Amino acid sequence: MRSRPSFGYALLVALVAAATTWAALMAWRGFLTDSRDYLAPLMIIAVVIASTGAILRWIGSPAVVTVAAQVLVGVAMLSSELSGSPLPFGAAGDDIRRSLELAMESARTYAAPIEPNVPSVAPLLLVGGVFFLLLVDFLACTLRRVPVAGLGLLAIYSVPAGLVQSGPGVVAFLLAAVGFLALLHLDSREQLLKWGRPLGPDEHNPWTDGNPMSDAMRVGTGRIGAVAVVCALLLPPLIPVLELDLLGFGPGDGDNDIEIHNPRTDLRRDLEREADTPLIRVRTDDPDPDYLRVAVLHRFTGDEWSSGDRKVDDYPTGTTLPEPDGLSPEVPRTPYTYAFEATDQFDSWWLPTQFPATSVDAEGNWGYDPNAMDFIAVPEDLTAAGLDWQVTGLELEYGTDGEYFQDSAIDAVDDELLMVPDGLPPIVRSQALEATNGARTDYQAALLLQDWFRETGGFRYSLERAPSGMGADAFETFLSDTAEDGRRGYCEQFASAMAVMARMLGIPARVAVGFLEPTDLGNGEWEYSSHDLHAWPELYFEGAGWARFEPTPDSRVREDVPDYTNVPVTRNTEALPTNDPTDIDPPRSETATTEVTTTVPPEDQSADGGSSGGDEGIDWLTVVLRVGLALLVLAVLVALARAPQVLRRRQRRQRLAGSPEDIWDELRATAVDLDLAWPAGRSPQEVGRVLVNALGSRIDEDSPERPRTGPDADPDAAAALERLVAALELARYARPGTMVPPPGLGDDALTCCASLEAGVTRRTALRAKWLPRSVWQRAPRSTATKPALGGV
Repeated sequence: MRSRPSFGYALLVALVAAATTWAALMAWRGFLTDSRDYLAPLMIIAVVIASTGAILRWIGSPAVVTVAAQVLVGVAMLSSELSGSPLPFGAAGDDIRRSLELAMESARTYAAPIEPNVPSVAPLLLVGGVFFLLLVDFLACTLRRVPVAGLGLLAIYSVPAGLVQSGPGVVAFLLAAVGFLALLHLDSREQLLKWGRPLGPDEHNPWTDGNPMSDAMRVGTGRIGAVAVVCALLLPPLIPVLELDLLGFGPGDGDNDIEIHNPRTDLRRDLEREADTPLIRVRTDDPDPDYLRVAVLHRFTGDEWSSGDRKVDDYPTGTTLPEPDGLSPEVPRTPYTYAFEATDQFDSWWLPTQFPATSVDAEGNWGYDPNAMDFIAVPEDLTAAGLDWQVTGLELEYGTDGEYFQDSAIDAVDDELLMVPDGLPPIVRSQALEATNGARTDYQAALLLQDWFRETGGFRYSLERAPSGMGADAFETFLSDTAEDGRRGYCEQFASAMAVMARMLGIPARVAVGFLEPTDLGNGEWEYSSHDLHAWPELYFEGAGWARFEPTPDSRVREDVPDYTNVPVTRNTEALPTNDPTDIDPPRSETATTEVTTTVPPEDQSADGGSSGGDEGIDWLTVVLRVGLALLVLAVLVALARAPQVLRRRQRRQRLAGSPEDIWDELRATAVDLDLAWPAGRSPQEVGRVLVNALGSRIDEDSPERPRTGPDADPDAAAALERLVAALELARYARPGTMVPPPGLGDDALTCCASLEAGVTRRTALRAKWLPRSVWQRAPRSTATKPALGGV
């Protein structure tokens, strides 16, 4: 038995653990454009931390001392990297705090990867990297719990998932996987060396071919690990039906599935499919159903629209939904019922419903956003594919006099619904002001904007020549009347442009994604298909609430747009355009012109089961807290699962070190755990005759489902049980002071316990190991009355 490994071996394990962690940290490269800013310093810090730990462990330092020294070394090197001083106090501490604050601000403000011309997020990556280097070294090297250290590596790898468009990357995964397998290999070698000195001519070389130790390690880590890594790399692209896309590449879905996970990014891809795939069939008493809303996008980052931070409520399906925000109770309304049935090709995390709806009844756990009034799957494995659900919706009749379309108050909606980020070209604001010049109210401005897109602005619908997304360049091209492909787009560009321009005019706006108009199948049945997918803006007014507008000039879009949007507007002729359109101020409230340029940096999008914030700022604090909380919960669960085993082993050690009665109690506890019969109130001989029939063979490596039992199955255990019974009888019935317990009773008890465990099924043995009943269901100790010495 080796007391501790050699220094060379300790250093090798520590360096492999550090290299594996560093390789996993390569998964964070997508957060900035130049990964050397954090990977190069972390490589040096990793070597120093690993060497420090190896030296201290080799000389036999306590784990607390080793970890404390590594933390001090890591903090000193991190401080030197961030401030130039190894002591993070005084001016150096101020520099460190300032660099971290700037890094946090960049993470919240800019999209990944972050360019070098803004404050870098490298300080945050360095802090996180040092933390994981210390964690993995502590688990794998100090505690020698390599499998548990794999959880730390998994936490590293999971951080960029959903935050960076490119994902963690296959290189980082492959290198970390190989390093982890090497750690398992070294750990198994160390454990096998503890078995004792190998025999034979090559006894001093545990790596020699043919050595049982070498064969065990090669099978245990090399073959199994290699097969697992190869499967993780090769299977996802080859099995698209199962959606096993572990590394972020490969098809990952069926050929004909229509996905709506991130509504904006999935919309164009689904529209570009040549085949018109039936998706949803509905039976309704509505004589003319039209727009079916799937999801609402209310956050605009300057590059794209997203669903933003969602605070969904648990919605008991079938109950009455609250009234929409801002909707006057005086608005006439007609209720209709809709029974929807989705095909298996409609893979959506969002549940399509009418807007506004008064009740929705659907199977599964669908979260409800009371502000957007849309439904999202809380567990991500829940989709609308093959689902049946019922909706009661309202058709609102606003009329054409604008009675219910009053300008919204300043605090009527969240500030985010008026935010317009920096970086948009000036043409967006100038065209918004020019198109709505002369409008007296927000309602008139909205009507003029819609008419500009549909009629007077010279826009044309084109899916093929439409710009990709709605970033700054795409906006400028889309709105320009001189660009080659200017004023061409499809529903995404029209809805996005009208919503942004409405916000610039002080009108709260958002974008909705759903279906336009179903096909009439007759007998009250209608069908929505993939070619009916559509996007449109929703604008907010006091009295009307969130009202739908239709700026897309497509022949597929029905000519009879909502009546309240098809109202002529009399412009105020006192405000005519000037030579500089940017100086135009429509004669409406000052609120509309003073708050339209509000600029707030985009925050990290982390919807509960919704779209990911890969193109937005990264809330690093939230990421760190989530990872830390996940690890803490996992550690608590592991501790709770292991607690019965630890307590059971402690009880066994205490009993086996005691008297024959204590040892007999241990045998009884083992029988209780294994659900074996134990005759209550019987003599040791009678109990022994029952237990001997439950003994099983301890040498069978491939234990059958129903193992053979009895004294012949394990003669050694039967003899050990006989010695235990004899010792217990002497302890109970011999004259006081004359009985000396024979040596080896504890070993005999262990032999009997192992034989009893070999005599039960594998399921029973596993249950006894993880949930030992004797820990909380202790059988009363059986006692025998000693006979009187006289008068017999």
